[in-house]
Amino acid sequence: GIYTSTNLFDAQLPRDVDSNQFFFHVEPGTEDPDLKIEAAFFANGMETLDIGEVTDGLQSSNRAFTNLLLAFMSLGLVVGIAALGVVSARAVVERRHQIGVLRAIGYSRGMVQLSFLLESSFIALLGIVMGLGLGLLTSINVVSSIRHEEADYSLVVPWVQVLGIAVVAYILSLLMTFLPARGAGKISPSEALRYE
Repeated sequence: GIYTSTNLFDAQLPRDVDSNQFFFHVEPGTEDPDLKIEAAFFANGMETLDIGEVTDGLQSSNRAFTNLLLAFMSLGLVVGIAALGVVSARAVVERRHQIGVLRAIGYSRGMVQLSFLLESSFIALLGIVMGLGLGLLTSINVVSSIRHEEADYSLVVPWVQVLGIAVVAYILSLLMTFLPARGAGKISPSEALRYE
């Protein structure tokens, strides 16, 4: 089947083809109105479609695909946040000697914790900004390619949801790096400087 406007249909065919469309408004609650109309006009070769069912089917498949993409992106976000926590914990272990030197020259526990939190915060913010920028750029490219066929198509960015996700991702990344940073602050200078 072809779903198109009459003008586009006529422009694509080399000769004139009579195509007729009829729209029927049926009473709410009527069971299988498309089948009843098709049966009534069977001798004329009429084919009927329930537009509501067709659009509901298309929208449900689009929603399922969108939800699948959202699930994959959410999984990637969770894995990224967890990876940031692992990297922070490993950084504390690998920099044990340096932490001891900092503590020996006068850095307090809070200053050591803050330095690790600032480092992780910079990485998290860089990832969030790059992700938002690349996502927006990809959306603009997709919409501009669709706009060649549908001139009225426009990009609508749900800024409240996007910024909400960014804030939640930032807070979770700070929470994941808080425990390693706290552990770094608890390292005593004498114990850290004993091993190289």
